[in-house]
Amino acid sequence: MNRTDSVVLAIAGVIGATVLAAVVVAAVVFGLEASALRPFMLLVGEPFAWIVVAALVVAAVGNVYLE
Repeated sequence: MNRTDSVVLAIAGVIGATVLAAVVVAAVVFGLEASALRPFMLLVGEPFAWIVVAALVVAAVGNVYLE
């Protein structure tokens, strides 16, 4: 992975963390409704969801690494 790929991966990580933080803050400020918690409850309740998330992360990192 070269410098450009590292920068792109870092930017994607920062954006992902920012979106996650925004969702959590919005849920706390506006109330913990079912719609805000549904993605997190899916990850807690369904082990298959973790496999899908892991596969997406591996695919994204592998794509950046191979290009």
